[in-house]
Amino acid sequence: MIRRRTLLSTALAATAAIGLAACSKDDSGSSASDGGSDGGGAAALSGVDVSDDLGSEPTVSFTAPLSIDAADARVIAAGDGATLAEGDTVIMRSMYVDASTGETLQSWWQGAPAGGLQVTSDGLGAEAFAFFQTVAVGSRFAMAGWQQDSSGNAVSLVQVGDVDRVVSPLRAEGAEQKPSGSYPKVTLGKDGAPAIDGPGSGDAPAKTVREALIEGTGDTTRKGDYLTMHYTGWAWETGEQFDSSWERGAPFSFVQGQGQVITGWDDNLLDLKVGSQVMLVIPGDEAYPADSGSELAGQTLIFVVDVLDAAHTNA
Repeated sequence: MIRRRTLLSTALAATAAIGLAACSKDDSGSSASDGGSDGGGAAALSGVDVSDDLGSEPTVSFTAPLSIDAADARVIAAGDGATLAEGDTVIMRSMYVDASTGETLQSWWQGAPAGGLQVTSDGLGAEAFAFFQTVAVGSRFAMAGWQQDSSGNAVSLVQVGDVDRVVSPLRAEGAEQKPSGSYPKVTLGKDGAPAIDGPGSGDAPAKTVREALIEGTGDTTRKGDYLTMHYTGWAWETGEQFDSSWERGAPFSFVQGQGQVITGWDDNLLDLKVGSQVMLVIPGDEAYPADSGSELAGQTLIFVVDVLDAAHTNA
């Protein structure tokens, strides 16, 4: 369902942690756990100084080029919130520094998007999964490792991240709204997962239609947000479900307005309060155009979206 692009020319992924998750320069799968190195040499972060003032942008100092023979991670300043647990959806603010030059490539404090991750072994790898379960909300951590650039080359990086919060609840909450009745009826399971009562009827809309189902009470979404949501999608003509973050067991996140997702999402998930649920009916040219090569090319699609979190830029 998702059409992803890299965020910046350096191809840094604000939606993921580097280092332990990236494993090794050759992607062989070897990596190091908290504060250590698996190669017998000095831990990569032993020569890196990171400021622990959580009220300001991190300062990162080291003698470049920094040698990273094995991925490394450590907590710089411990937060006083709950320790992250398996399955948590985490929002954080990050800075990425080029280990070869010491140059800051991307920083939330300088206007880059926020980011986040899910604390799962499948998503992070065993080493990062173990490390993040030692990190508390409010902490600052550092990781040294690698990330692929847009050419597929491994770039050595130091990432500093401030863990801001865990997303909760993981379903829309607010005042129920009265839909128009022109589109399929939505019912919710006990966990909040949506279902529709059949396909669309009549002519599909020529432009994306947004209908409010639940109005939340949280902050309002805007361009540049790191948006976290649950969604399910169905084909208009058949009512057949083709995708659902609910069934994968984890919300989906992306940076709003960066072309990472279909146009119907980018343009129509703005100015919504966190906690809201909306139905989007999206024609093919605002979803997957006829020449896109997608299995859904040219089809009108129905989505029900729960807006769970909107992490703003530091504009």
